[in-house]
Amino acid sequence: MTSNNPTITTKKFKFTNTNLKSLPSNQVNSSSTELEVSDTEIIGLKCLSGKTGNKRFLLRYKFNGRKCSITIGRFPDIDINQARKVARKYKGMIADGVDPKAERDNQVDYPTVKSFFYDTYLPLAKRRKKTWGIDEKRFRKHCSSISNIKYNELTVSHVMKLHLTLSETKYKGEYYAPATCNRVLALLKTMGKLAHSMLDVDNVADRVSLLPENNARTRYCDIDETKRIIKVARAYPKPSIGNFIALLHLIGCREGELRFRVHSDINFEKRTLTIPRTKNGTYHIIYLSDLMIEILQSIPKISGNNFVFPAPHKKGKPIGAPRYSFDIIKQMAGIENPDEVLLHTARHSVASNLISNGVDISSVQKLLNHKDISSTLRYAKLSEGKQRETASMISSMVEEL
Repeated sequence: MTSNNPTITTKKFKFTNTNLKSLPSNQVNSSSTELEVSDTEIIGLKCLSGKTGNKRFLLRYKFNGRKCSITIGRFPDIDINQARKVARKYKGMIADGVDPKAERDNQVDYPTVKSFFYDTYLPLAKRRKKTWGIDEKRFRKHCSSISNIKYNELTVSHVMKLHLTLSETKYKGEYYAPATCNRVLALLKTMGKLAHSMLDVDNVADRVSLLPENNARTRYCDIDETKRIIKVARAYPKPSIGNFIALLHLIGCREGELRFRVHSDINFEKRTLTIPRTKNGTYHIIYLSDLMIEILQSIPKISGNNFVFPAPHKKGKPIGAPRYSFDIIKQMAGIENPDEVLLHTARHSVASNLISNGVDISSVQKLLNHKDISSTLRYAKLSEGKQRETASMISSMVEEL
């Protein structure tokens, strides 16, 4: 192993433009955001390589006994000779009793958290995320206490106070669930990561821990409940809505992804339904069973409306999220504790019933179009009967000896 061909295990070597160019990206499964290597010529000069291959120079130093760091620039926008020149300048300032980062911060007009969100983060989110509107609503609704703070002056205490205050706040008579509080913190962590790369400020939100989440919905409809819902839904007097709810309990896709389908998304010859863009940004093909095709073909078409589930009184529009109709269908189907069963429960139910009946996790992952199998595992809630059967299995095996 030589300094001309550094690897992840080569943490210290003399930097050259050639060996920095060949420095590998940080491993995707690494717990750290960036791979860090050190220059042997200038103490404290680092090169950090991200998981996407972006590289930057950083100087780590101590000032008045406190550990500090300051970004020098991105490689190869500046080369190693320029980076060393800047590092030497900063080291000279430190020797003279001047903190280079504090000196630079005094000269930079940092944006407030609010202006950074609306001017920088949100425009990028609109291009990359289908759910950017949820981010905007979360920030507007929950982050006013830190909105007017300069980003370089935002502290861990500010973020922690916001997070804990939110958990002690009531909405419609009930405290915000830990999951709700954590989604706001996750937004601030993501913003902080962007601000760190663009403004060279610490991502202080990253040092705040998420709250334990004990509000995960474990309710799902078993096969018998699913059959009753589908039977009642298919006989519902509003066919666009009833057949939509029936298909939701057969397909297992997200409510919004099914509701906005148009006729060109269906290929009856190939027996497929295509979702061009899912929540995770990919397209998804659903393979249709005989029952699914029968339901799709029974939905009346409306002239001038290309949606598979057309709204009868809104020209050219799909049906809205049919929560009221679903409440009626649940009641008619005799579903116990109906308030625990939501439209999204259909997705949960499809996955849980398949897994409980022996379908392997990877197949369910593909059906649900999850990028990460850990997302599928959240749906793998075995029925009580299946849990009892599994728990008794080893006892039965032992008793046979």
